[in-house]
Amino acid sequence: MFSWVHPQLPEDLCFQNADGEDWIINIAHERIGRLNMAKEEAVELGKLIPGVFIHQPEYHQNIDVFLDDAIRHQPDRVEIMRFGLREIPERIRELYSLKHLTIFEQDIRTLPHALFELESLESLTIQVADLEELPADIAKLTRLKSLRISCGCYDRPAPDVKVIPKEELAFRHLPPEIGELQQLEYLDIQYSGIRTLPPEIQNLKSLRSLDIVNGFIESAPDFIYKMTWLDRFLIEDKPFHLCNHSDD
Repeated sequence: MFSWVHPQLPEDLCFQNADGEDWIINIAHERIGRLNMAKEEAVELGKLIPGVFIHQPEYHQNIDVFLDDAIRHQPDRVEIMRFGLREIPERIRELYSLKHLTIFEQDIRTLPHALFELESLESLTIQVADLEELPADIAKLTRLKSLRISCGCYDRPAPDVKVIPKEELAFRHLPPEIGELQQLEYLDIQYSGIRTLPPEIQNLKSLRSLDIVNGFIESAPDFIYKMTWLDRFLIEDKPFHLCNHSDD
């Protein structure tokens, strides 16, 4: 439904039931879909039709239950958010069809080897309070087109939360192996301790957009200006804004 196109109708194709109530809701440009039904109906539908992965906030509060369903249905898009995780479960490697992965968990500091076994992955977004490193294993994600990493992000911030000062962030380097991502088109790093960029970035011949913002690099290194295939780049320091998520 996200791909619905008609020259004379809106892009957000939705349906109502016989009583005129919203039944299937689709916001295509944000890839948001909602199916209004009872919890029991949703559970039964998920059992009957493999591939229909219906995210149920109450039912999927536990990460193991969430992964059980995700592994069964093999969706191409998954968001891991607000589970209170301190590490990414190794079972993530069983999501063989996954193309788009977002991880928004403030206490995650390391990325497991299992994540880099997701050979079909095309986009990876990491939002955490701090990240120890981006492993050299990133080179294994040969189909990756978009990589976005933001530190200083809190999915469930306490009222008195204090953002880790940029000077104290552990995430200070991009590995040279990032230059092996030949299909990468978008690289976006927000709020980090990065001070220099590896020259291997020049090898990213498919790269179209490069943002390294709110780190310790005040201006683009000389080799960036040789990357004439870039449509845009932004490399600078700027004031920090807290990245958080609330129910509001």
